[in-house]
Amino acid sequence: MIEPSFASRVYTPSRIALLPPDVYVVLDQVGENDPVASAALGQSVSAETVRAITQMLRSRGYDVDLSARWDGIVAQDGTVLASRDDLGWMANGILQFANSPDGGGQGTMTTPRFVAPEQAARIGWATQSDALLYLNVKGVTTTPGKRAATILGAVFIVLIVAAIIIASTQRGGGSRSTPTTAGAGGWRGQPVMRGSPPAGGMAGVAGGASPARITPPAGSGVSPPRGRGLPPPRGPASGPVYRGGPNVGIGVGVFVPLNGPTYTHDGTVTHEDDTFAGDELYVAMTLVSAYDGRVLWHVRGNLDLDAEDPNDVRQMVESLLAGLPPRQSGPVSTGAAASSAAPPH
Repeated sequence: MIEPSFASRVYTPSRIALLPPDVYVVLDQVGENDPVASAALGQSVSAETVRAITQMLRSRGYDVDLSARWDGIVAQDGTVLASRDDLGWMANGILQFANSPDGGGQGTMTTPRFVAPEQAARIGWATQSDALLYLNVKGVTTTPGKRAATILGAVFIVLIVAAIIIASTQRGGGSRSTPTTAGAGGWRGQPVMRGSPPAGGMAGVAGGASPARITPPAGSGVSPPRGRGLPPPRGPASGPVYRGGPNVGIGVGVFVPLNGPTYTHDGTVTHEDDTFAGDELYVAMTLVSAYDGRVLWHVRGNLDLDAEDPNDVRQMVESLLAGLPPRQSGPVSTGAAASSAAPPH
């Protein structure tokens, strides 16, 4: 999905702040999975994802800000410009949009969608960025040992079925026929998933009280950002607003299934250790305007890739960002400037 002025190249953000990705992956092993190994894999995937996204955005002409962390955005003098609650609230709003029917659309948007406008403006101010990019990943990678055990199990099932067919044929009077076997197709079937997300909020919270109006941190000495691109042209005055919600913490009984377009920032992803499991990643990436929370670009889907392979992680990023327009090389048209407004205060 893409916002009309972004699709037509009337407007392009110049500086993008990358929010920390939420990565939920499990290393599927023979027997009980090791949560420590899965957590280490998640950290590796997160780091590789940030590197790949940064490299690809810069290759397309965008400036990239990496100052956002889940514990907040802090100025050089230690002043908190945006708290962990601000970032969690923003992630919640983006995932409310991604989990909604709106988040499954395609093509140019006919109606604008907005995500937590005041939080988007605050994080944009803190990072001096025009837009915020957020990625959510959940999935599984299967170890060689589990793959081998899966194949052996499938072969064993085929042999058992063949033996039953042969025995049935012999009992039926010895008529000769070619036995049919149940194939092992689908051993790279439904994935499994378990992991614990970084601190933040739960994506399933609907609505919630609006955050306080934005003011620069008192005594921070930080002026409004300079050098940001022009705000996007104002579209229709109304559209769905996904306001996010406050942090609620892990362990509140919110469960999100792995297989499907439902993502979480701070919940529990259901994990079912299927016999015939394989590698699969479910992903959602969203670009939001830092001026009014307008959704500029969004993609979600699932990929048959191995999270343990850095090359596959980079392929995931390339697949997601393939449809993101590059930064406009020339100046933004004056029409965009005339129809723009300053970010909310």
